[in-house]
Amino acid sequence: MNTAIFSQLDQFLESQLAQWPQAAKAFADLEHVLVRKVPGTEVTLQCNPARIVSTVARVKPEELAARPCFLCEKNRPPQQRSIDLENGFELTVNPYPILKQHFCVVSRTHRPQLFKDCCQATLDIAACLPQQYLIMYNGPHSGASAPDHLHMQIGLSAGVPLADWLKANADTLTGKPEIFQPLGFPVVALSNPECGELLDYLDALPRPEGEHEARFNFLAVNWHGKILCAVVLRTHHRPSCYYLTDERQRLVSPGAIDMFGFMITPRKQDFDCLDAGQIGRIYSQVTPSRPVIRVGIMSGTDISFTLNGSFRAGQYEVTGEQKVSLENGLVSWNGRQFAELMLTPCAGKDSFTLQDVTIGSSFHWQRKEPQTFNGSLQFIISDGNLWAVNHVDIEDYLTSVISSEMKATAAPEFLKAHAVISRSWVMAQLRPYADASDSAVPTQSGDRIIRWYDHDQHRMFDVCADDHCQRYQGTTRVISEAAKQAVKDTCGQVLLYRGKLCDARFSKCCGGRTEVFESCWQDTPIPYLVSVEDKFCSQATPETLKSSMNGYDLETPDWLHWTRKYTAEELSGLIAVKTGIDFGMITDLKPLKRGPSGRIVELEVVGTKRSVTIGKELEIRRVLSDTHLLSSDFIVERGADRNGNVESFTLTGNGWGHGVGLCQIGAAVMGSKGYSYKEILDHYYPGTNTGKAY
Repeated sequence: MNTAIFSQLDQFLESQLAQWPQAAKAFADLEHVLVRKVPGTEVTLQCNPARIVSTVARVKPEELAARPCFLCEKNRPPQQRSIDLENGFELTVNPYPILKQHFCVVSRTHRPQLFKDCCQATLDIAACLPQQYLIMYNGPHSGASAPDHLHMQIGLSAGVPLADWLKANADTLTGKPEIFQPLGFPVVALSNPECGELLDYLDALPRPEGEHEARFNFLAVNWHGKILCAVVLRTHHRPSCYYLTDERQRLVSPGAIDMFGFMITPRKQDFDCLDAGQIGRIYSQVTPSRPVIRVGIMSGTDISFTLNGSFRAGQYEVTGEQKVSLENGLVSWNGRQFAELMLTPCAGKDSFTLQDVTIGSSFHWQRKEPQTFNGSLQFIISDGNLWAVNHVDIEDYLTSVISSEMKATAAPEFLKAHAVISRSWVMAQLRPYADASDSAVPTQSGDRIIRWYDHDQHRMFDVCADDHCQRYQGTTRVISEAAKQAVKDTCGQVLLYRGKLCDARFSKCCGGRTEVFESCWQDTPIPYLVSVEDKFCSQATPETLKSSMNGYDLETPDWLHWTRKYTAEELSGLIAVKTGIDFGMITDLKPLKRGPSGRIVELEVVGTKRSVTIGKELEIRRVLSDTHLLSSDFIVERGADRNGNVESFTLTGNGWGHGVGLCQIGAAVMGSKGYSYKEILDHYYPGTNTGKAY
């Protein structure tokens, strides 16, 4: 690469301005543009009428195809010179500057804007730039006015808030992507990244269907030899106020520089009136925002409920006791039928109560109870069933989850840890973050049944409310101020591994060692869901359990060590019912494969008529119990009569649940012993860190 030019950028600019009147006028005008700081923000506004060309640029594919590409050499003004950088790119002066000494780095061939094709060049150029400069990249759907031609931009960084923030925090940034909010929205920052690792991170981000990369803007500066980088995640190119046609319109089309806190307004009226509230709304509309979670609470042919306050359904305002039914494939309510029915509270404090909600479905603590929820109530038809779905803000959802999974009187640091992992888990299930997977994936041949149960990508809602996903029981459980504070203190925090959102699994009690992901679900290992020794769950005192576990969990006293006994006849009948297979009389249970915690991954069931290998851990637990065994970490003892015929089986086991990730009882003990929530997370999810998702 031609590196000498980067120490002579000012000379190149001077020579171009002497030869190119249009550019000379644009840079001269830049000296007189209006600039102001916006009170209550870190944002600087620039009123720059010349940038109207970029702000209103038409970027639809058919519009791009209809105009000459202004970055291609054949279409540039004759006075515009370029310098070959000898890496497939050339340097030109930007004729519509925002920054002093503003340049473009342009691909020498006409090819689409795609960061993987310029990532290495961007990092290489950043390493060559004097430290008063920055280099930036506009994604093709994130502000690029020429998304059909690959390019980056270089300019002086002074006064660009995000560049200033990177420099001020240079000592705290590492090679791992971490999420910060220096400008009020998520910014991923890191230092000295390798191109491959950076691309791996960006490739793991969600991207809209049909697009070739995630939506983002990229910034890099060279600060005392350290390459500091920031990725601003995007959801939209332009905010809603851009498209208004009345006095509320704001012609702000955020590109990279706008997202770095230096917002450009071509019109004076926008420059004059933009305030902290409007700027916050603009940023929130083009960056990832705080999700609303759709929770499937219950299903049935008839659902009774009470509206505890006024709710609106279209033109109707209703309250009090209500009932909906499934009729002819539609939702029937008060003599009318709907494809779906949405009831929205008229005031934020209004709630609704659903009758006969099942909790602990298929487990030994299964029961029905009335449950009360905040948010909106929707009734839908899914797979021929009538479902009640709660639409609720994610932070309100989490306040209930950490009070339902465990107890709101648990140690505050434990509640914080649970808030972070529950937030991470539920966000990992949301499209477009989630990976498609089946809920029960069988491998079945004559003598093998290997099945696992995972989140099943509910088509009509995000998650269910029971143990299959994570417990969400609305405001039914006591929600303490400590639980509310734990969610507030960790607002937006998620668990990350190398910058990627973690699918943070957890279970009630690991029994002394956590299990690996592949023992329970897909065969692909997950690097942060590994087996770690856990001495804490065995140290739980009655006081810790009482403060940390809800009443229905306390009904299971043998959660650490347990025993289940069956006669041979009982076990044979149970397995026949659960599998639909006639084994004859069961004569042996042979563990063939165990995970690091001791949990059985594959178990051979031997009968007088046939033998079949069963897995993985939850399928084993399901087959060997009327409900589910507490875990698959058990040893088998056979009892025989005096003739050697097997007459009984005793299963002696440890722990409660699959054992992967955080051990809830162990983590509760850690919290009671004074460990911080980040120390708890580090213990159960090694190699991870926390970051802000919104």
